[in-house]
Amino acid sequence: MEAAQEEYAAARKHYELALHLYGQLRCGNGQAEAHYRLADLLTDMGEWPGAHDHAQAALGLGSSLDREIEIRNLLAASYHATGESKKALAELEKVLVSYESRGSVLGQVKTLGNMGGLLTKSGEYTEALDCLTSAFTLSNSAPDPDEQLLRVQGNLLLNLGNLYQDLRDLGKAYDYFLEVLSSARHFKNQSLEAIAVLNLAGVDYELGRLSDAHLHYARALELARVVQNRYGELSALDGLARVLLAWDRVGEAREALGEAEQIAVETEDVEGQLDVLLHLGEAYLRQGALPEAIGTFERALRLADEIGRPKAACDALRCLYQLHARLGQTGRAFERLEQLYGRERGLLNAEVDERIQGMTARFEVERAQHQAELHRLRMVAAEEARATAEAEVRSRTHSLELAQIEVVTRLAVAAEYRDDTTGDHTQRVGQLSAAIGTRLGLSPEEVELLRIAARLHDVGKIGIPDSILLKQGPLTPEEYRQMQRHTVIGARILAGGHSRLLQMAETIAQNHHEHWNGRGYPCGLSGEDIPLVARIVAVADVYDALTHRRAYKAAWPRAAALAELRAQSGQQFDPAVVREALRVLGTAPSLDAGGGGEEGPLIVRALA
Repeated sequence: MEAAQEEYAAARKHYELALHLYGQLRCGNGQAEAHYRLADLLTDMGEWPGAHDHAQAALGLGSSLDREIEIRNLLAASYHATGESKKALAELEKVLVSYESRGSVLGQVKTLGNMGGLLTKSGEYTEALDCLTSAFTLSNSAPDPDEQLLRVQGNLLLNLGNLYQDLRDLGKAYDYFLEVLSSARHFKNQSLEAIAVLNLAGVDYELGRLSDAHLHYARALELARVVQNRYGELSALDGLARVLLAWDRVGEAREALGEAEQIAVETEDVEGQLDVLLHLGEAYLRQGALPEAIGTFERALRLADEIGRPKAACDALRCLYQLHARLGQTGRAFERLEQLYGRERGLLNAEVDERIQGMTARFEVERAQHQAELHRLRMVAAEEARATAEAEVRSRTHSLELAQIEVVTRLAVAAEYRDDTTGDHTQRVGQLSAAIGTRLGLSPEEVELLRIAARLHDVGKIGIPDSILLKQGPLTPEEYRQMQRHTVIGARILAGGHSRLLQMAETIAQNHHEHWNGRGYPCGLSGEDIPLVARIVAVADVYDALTHRRAYKAAWPRAAALAELRAQSGQQFDPAVVREALRVLGTAPSLDAGGGGEEGPLIVRALA
């Protein structure tokens, strides 16, 4: 590591000397080249402000087209690191036009991949997928890909992993990151290896595999220091701190966060600094240092507003109102709570609804396009080469299924944001439903369809007004009737699908609030007249809703939620489904066959 540091320091010294000498000689070309070399070096070191200044200087002095492209790539990297995503995309769009005019496949693939990564981070998943898909198509079009193109494909895999991680498909994200790690080690690319290990650590943490996450974060930190990547070093330290906080090793976590914050300040990495401040505030809170925690969350709130991170701002406000309440500062607590609700409502209504509409429209367009293409291919099969064309039909059908899974997953997450700001409820319901379905003897194919289709059980909530969906406290009879309409709305959104996935999703959306005793809605079905997949999702949905906080209720203890499943066996739920659900959840399978009688108002809201 020390040898690498010395090499970077020596290279920087030589480039700075060359810049000085070219300046004395008034050699513009030489100065431009020295500025570019310094910008490139400082980018590798994660010193973004310096990299940006040298790249701008090189661009101002004029360069060849090849060098201009490289300089704009460096500018995009510096804008991205300092939270200016729109400026970064603008630079990359200029680079893409240049590569297209020159017919450079490698350049276009690299640029589209970078754009896909930026769009993913901005939450523009549809556009991100377009960029990454185009990049892969181009990279596969090369008849004899060289080593450089294969290396770039590793970066594409990394960006796809990031996209799936954002879409909460953590298993698929982990597989992509493992592929990136294998590619990085094959090509002995320690910089890419550091990023891959860092991302693996992030997925481990989200899945609760804290020991694996700790090992991966420690390895990522080691690699980042070897290659002098300060951005990676900051991220690894922040990740280690999160694991240490989960283990209640608060003192060690604060040490890591202090080091991370220092790097963020030195490199002017404002996004990294924001993440560190949020975790540092949590550390202060754990130690009972409430004034320090308030000061830290106030700093995080100001920074989040400056760089346009509304979700991070809501996290800071949520912690602030709880802290003020604990200190007995009622007026200040109420002020922060009012700000939080206002911002969350704006975030849900403006941003999420826009994405839902866009995703729904895209889904319909893709489905129509694929159906038209399938019809064309079937005509070819009948008239010319049936065997070849039918093979292409199968391939196109598989592509349609994959496209539907992509869009359905994103639509499920977006719909869930209406009343769950984390968007994790649908994923948990899908996982639990799949586990129950396995125990009930569904085939592996049906289980995988159920895992995805279950996530759309509440897609009809798109059509329910916020005044009802986010209401705190019991609903009026009229409001409850309107809430019940989400089953019918969801079924209509999904109606007409030709794939088994969409047909199953429609069935679940329509029937997951039917009761075993016939007292559910919308059709009052009972017993085995209710489709099995809907009976499974009904149990998984209620258990998850009970054990997690909602706007109108606190989270139930796990034992209380399991007791409620037993109580509703034979009343609201299929006894066989409850029995297997309890086994999946690790409890004894004994049930009270009598069931639970009338459901209380809290259960009614949970089921809605």
